[in-house]
Amino acid sequence: MKENIDTPIKLDLSKHDNIPKLIHVSWKTKNILDNKSPIILNGLANLKKINPNYKLEISDDKDVEIYLKSKLRKWDYIKIKNKKIVEKIDLWRLFKIYYEGGIYVDIDRYCNIPFDDIIKNGTKCILPTCGNIDFSQDLMISCRENPIFKKAIEYNLASRFIINPRGVFHLGPPIYMRAITECVFGKREKRKPPSLVMNNYRLSLKNSKYFQTYKENLPNDSLIFKYDKNNFQNGNGLGKAEFYDSQKITPWSSGYDKNTIILLIIFLCIAILIIIIKSVANTV
Repeated sequence: MKENIDTPIKLDLSKHDNIPKLIHVSWKTKNILDNKSPIILNGLANLKKINPNYKLEISDDKDVEIYLKSKLRKWDYIKIKNKKIVEKIDLWRLFKIYYEGGIYVDIDRYCNIPFDDIIKNGTKCILPTCGNIDFSQDLMISCRENPIFKKAIEYNLASRFIINPRGVFHLGPPIYMRAITECVFGKREKRKPPSLVMNNYRLSLKNSKYFQTYKENLPNDSLIFKYDKNNFQNGNGLGKAEFYDSQKITPWSSGYDKNTIILLIIFLCIAILIIIIKSVANTV
């Protein structure tokens, strides 16, 4: 069995600012902190409580739309304008971390470890991994103007079309993995590489002056949360799926975006028109 080898880090963040004390979260409404589900009580509400010196910014769907429109070129905005909100947030969070820095965290993440206990002095970027699958995209921690996020934005926009035949997923984790490995280690790597590869990445990041990492096993063992049954708040008892149902959240993988529906209608109308024309021609 091969031993772990320290993979050299190519990305120099030494001249970048420190990670700002700013937390970015997105949800359909801004009053989500009032929710009594275990997801919120042990997640966002607790995150705010144990990080009093951090600014928590909750962006609703309208905020996400306005922000994307302000950052995107006209044609790029047209391509995403009619997409589902989850797809928009995937791009929005990349812009947020690149331009503003700080921390992005998914709403369904638990948190009971203060960020000041996690982020070491001099750290410019933390790249936790989802086991040995890839780098976690639902928790981003970085200084401003980190080339990783610029590259991820470029890949996202270059892979985006009016409709996405490969689906939404390929615009998220695969692109993020590609951007990190290319920028940090100088070589693109796909998701689910051999375990040794991910071990080498983590070893290099741990030994780096400006990076940190952590091998996460969600939901109970992550960079920002360690499960403790004595302190876990059960609240109204709703599980993750029940919580989303109560908030009337449609799964990201269900249904079609407006662009797809519009194009399907156009193609259907063209097909009907062709049939009518052929029918008329045959009767003449």
